[in-house]
Amino acid sequence: MNIEDELWAVRNALIGKVDLEFDRLQRMLGNAQSTPIERTLPLSGNPAVFKGTKPAAVLFGSERVEVSSWKMVFAVVLARCNQSKQHHAALMELRERAAGKCRVFLSRSPDHMKRPHQIDLELYAETHYGTETLLHILCNRLLAPVHYDYSGVSIALTAR
Repeated sequence: MNIEDELWAVRNALIGKVDLEFDRLQRMLGNAQSTPIERTLPLSGNPAVFKGTKPAAVLFGSERVEVSSWKMVFAVVLARCNQSKQHHAALMELRERAAGKCRVFLSRSPDHMKRPHQIDLELYAETHYGTETLLHILCNRLLAPVHYDYSGVSIALTAR
């Protein structure tokens, strides 16, 4: 295991411990809280931490966009990226070139996609993936190659 993998493993273990303690304290509060407490995690972190959770909103700094699914998170963030002329051009160049083992992630048409989502005219994204894979594709295979800075993007998770 290299040092980067070890650092991520330690980070994930610490996040897990914090989450357990947070959940314990939230249960202790019980009905004393009138509103549920949301957890907010950065999109730039390990996508595995989002597995088994449900998103409530995407936070772009202080701007909040309500969502109800990971597909909506994917669509909202990719649409925000596409708003910039520079990033739009880069996404259009990435069509048909960003691909997994069986399917392309971006295409000019929805043909041959299991669950296409239209981002723009002649720009479709495949969304038929689980949470962890969908977020990995979004961050590492689509946003990073077009140099979109998503370090300020966070996800608010629904309270359990």
